[in-house]
Amino acid sequence: MLCSACFIIMKIKYVFVFILGLGLISCADENSLLGDAYYNEGKYEEAIKAYNDFLELNPRHTKTIYNRGRCYQQLGEHEKAIEDFQQVLKLDQRNESALLSLGQEMYRTEDYESVIFYSDKVLELRRNNAMAYYLKARAEQKLGNLRNALNNYNTAINLEPDFGEAYLHRGSVNLFFKRQANACKDLAKAKELGVAGAAEAHSKNCR
Repeated sequence: MLCSACFIIMKIKYVFVFILGLGLISCADENSLLGDAYYNEGKYEEAIKAYNDFLELNPRHTKTIYNRGRCYQQLGEHEKAIEDFQQVLKLDQRNESALLSLGQEMYRTEDYESVIFYSDKVLELRRNNAMAYYLKARAEQKLGNLRNALNNYNTAINLEPDFGEAYLHRGSVNLFFKRQANACKDLAKAKELGVAGAAEAHSKNCR
């Protein structure tokens, strides 16, 4: 009888611990979702706090670390953003989002060779990533490798026909090569897609 009672007590104890564990997981998940909601509302500091609360229990959750990095980007805290994106890659070397975001950060700092490096890493994982070709094209253009830039803009546009920024910058390369008709066609398409600066560029260069 005593052993039977002990068994029942132990069973209740394990059930209680299991339920408590589920409660902690549920609260953590709520913090992650709350962080996403704050991010979508533009409340980046609140989102970071919610993500931090989640990461206390889930320190290796790459999606949350990445999302926190995006918040830091929005707040202009770029070093913290880079740290988060690099942390994601330590946990998941094949994370395309972190690779692309690091490429964007390297472009901001004018480290164009690193932009190409991270873009190529993405393309090793997925050859049809239009953003990776676009980032690589921008870096090649800044480095003066205009034919490489043109080829990468072409690929980005072939993969994503409404990629307005790619049309705009391909138009600038075509202007350099004195391909006026092609340049104006690109600038007109960028203007149609509502890209900032496209209307002005088209008006200035195309009659």
